[in-house]
Amino acid sequence: MSAFDGFPPDAWRFLDVLAEDNTAGCFDRHREMHQSAIAVPSHALVEALVPRLASEVHPALTGEAKVGRSLFRINRDIRFAADKTPYKTYVDFLFWAGDGDPRSSAACIIRLTSTTVLTGAGRIGVRGTDLAAYRAHVTDPDLGPQLRVVVDRVIASGATISDAVRAKPPRPHAADAMNADLLCRDGFHLSRVEPHPPVIAGPALVDWLVDRLRPYGELIELLR
Repeated sequence: MSAFDGFPPDAWRFLDVLAEDNTAGCFDRHREMHQSAIAVPSHALVEALVPRLASEVHPALTGEAKVGRSLFRINRDIRFAADKTPYKTYVDFLFWAGDGDPRSSAACIIRLTSTTVLTGAGRIGVRGTDLAAYRAHVTDPDLGPQLRVVVDRVIASGATISDAVRAKPPRPHAADAMNADLLCRDGFHLSRVEPHPPVIAGPALVDWLVDRLRPYGELIELLR
């Protein structure tokens, strides 16, 4: 695979065109643009980021330049969605900690739109025994306060937390339980959104992304 050289302007033109005409016909007409301007550099970006994230953010972070791993399909799952548009108009990346399911592990996240870059970290999609462990973790008398400090520090730096899935903590947790806001979430992400940096068109985007993700190393450790 070639080295990562940035995203060309056609990447953002493709996303804007697809936002204007989100149909299979439009995608087919621009399939080659998607391949050259988004698919190829996305693959190279993952390959470039994996060793950097492991060495500079958290040693357990890994990734793989495959759909279902660090990369996502551009097709939306519309089976149960009110919005039936078939394609995403953004590009997502995931770099997870450990050898579990990437989608429910502690992970760093990146989302590229035609004008912005989202960077963040957290753990979502937690279910079953993992969900019980998550709730025990956030209310643990030792670990809970550590997590609170890290979450508050990252939020104070400009990040936002993903939406809650319930209005109050689940039973048997009281409304004033430790980290009650985190109990209202089955896992969470902290993230921030910024305009495209000038380096998005070149290889220095790797350095820029690592700098943005570096502050999430302690959060990754606590959510593992």
